[in-house]
Amino acid sequence: KKMESDLSQLQTEVEEAVQECRNAEEKAKKAITDAAMMAE
Repeated sequence: KKMESDLSQLQTEVEEAVQECRNAEEKAKKAITDAAMMAE
């Protein structure tokens, strides 16, 4: 039983990390877009 709770805990952490990664990617894209607009 302990293994299952550890696994679900791990899965939650992985999902959170993926979410943070996506957020960072969105911010990076936005920054690049803003920079490109300023450069024009």
